Amino acid sequence: MKGLALFAFDIRFQWRHGFYFVYLLVCAVYWVLFWFVPEPYRDETAIVLAFSDPCALGLIMAGGIVLLERDQGVHDPLFVCPIDLRSYLLAKAGSLSLLSLIAGWIIHMTSGSIPGSPLTFSAGILLTSSLMTLLSIGVAVRYRSINSFILMIQVYALPFVLPLLGFFDLWDTDLFLLLPTEGTLRLLESLSGGVNLLEVLYSIFILLIWNYGAYLWAYRSYTRYVRMNVGEERGTNDKI
Repeated sequence: MKGLALFAFDIRFQWRHGFYFVYLLVCAVYWVLFWFVPEPYRDETAIVLAFSDPCALGLIMAGGIVLLERDQGVHDPLFVCPIDLRSYLLAKAGSLSLLSLIAGWIIHMTSGSIPGSPLTFSAGILLTSSLMTLLSIGVAVRYRSINSFILMIQVYALPFVLPLLGFFDLWDTDLFLLLPTEGTLRLLESLSGGVNLLEVLYSIFILLIWNYGAYLWAYRSYTRYVRMNVGEERGTNDKI
């Protein structure tokens, strides 16, 4: 029940601070963009947008929410209570993944294309967004300013962009198979029906493994930098 309550709290928090409205505008921009994309390239463009959207949402918004909560003093009453940190992190990942999923489907509906496998397409968005959300939280709790966070999250996120080189046939290597975003791209390619069962199983497995690792890292980071410092005076120097 605590997990559901936290999930509902996050949805209300995001709605109250205009996150859904912002993403409505983003989807409108994508819809306009597709008018200028030639027909033969629309499927490829849709895959790239679906790839970048949950990454950007999880990486930037999750960290921004954590910093906003800290600035508003949300963490103090939250962690003075006997709250389950696992539920808190999963609620964050779940609420932002839901927003990514809604945006992903709107993007593809506006592009005029329907995924060949809706389940694998949805799994790719959900697992990628949750991974990036947990990664972002692990970074955000180490910093007090949004500028420091935005600078460092780009460093952490850079390796996950590399599989796009293979997607565009610029550079391909088996090392990309170790990165979760290689699995993301393969799941999203279900848009064209070009993914077999083994690729689906590999993609879900690699994303689940990385999600678990990101969860453990976010949990330890939150425990060290937030939970152990509840009530700490705001304005402390950045912790690195």
